[in-house]
Amino acid sequence: MTQLQDQTLALASMMQSAVLINQLANGESINQAAYDCSLDSLFTLKAQSTEDIFGYGDGLINGLKTLKSYMTGDSGAPDRQIAYYVLSMIKLEAKMMKDHDLVETIQSGFETIQQQARDFDLSQSAKAHKVDGLYQNTISNIKPRIIVQGDQTHLSHSDTTSKVRTLLFAGIRAAVLWRQKGGSRLKLLFSRKKYIEQAELLLERF
Repeated sequence: MTQLQDQTLALASMMQSAVLINQLANGESINQAAYDCSLDSLFTLKAQSTEDIFGYGDGLINGLKTLKSYMTGDSGAPDRQIAYYVLSMIKLEAKMMKDHDLVETIQSGFETIQQQARDFDLSQSAKAHKVDGLYQNTISNIKPRIIVQGDQTHLSHSDTTSKVRTLLFAGIRAAVLWRQKGGSRLKLLFSRKKYIEQAELLLERF
């Protein structure tokens, strides 16, 4: 894949995480394949390619569609809350990567969870709760925190909050990849047409 295609997949993953967070926060049903793609991406620690991280199936279709809608300004484009989540992921990633000890703690944490998942055959829900704990011990200490808006009835449920923090982590992980592959805020402004073209090509492949 080209560097631009890698950026597009990573950006689509951020968009997808943001949409899923918004849906969970408002008590809406979510696409399970999309959620599993985000969760699994956190444990693909030694991938050979960007596609290895996000899979080759339909896991990122919603994210690619959302990215295309956002970049084209369609009526179905994400609302301000989605844009807020994505930009917040990018900001947190930049701060996180400046703290080498924090990065090592996070990497070690995911390796531990991955080993526990193998040893004890953890369910997706159990893995998400462990990711939630890692998030609270690491990313939550970076200021300013991401404020998730929604229905407090749903946000007060432990399963929902663990999924939300897992998706935030997945979005930040995608932001790391996006920047490593040459992504930047300037490209968000000036490379919209290129991202749209790549999203369309990738949707045809998937």
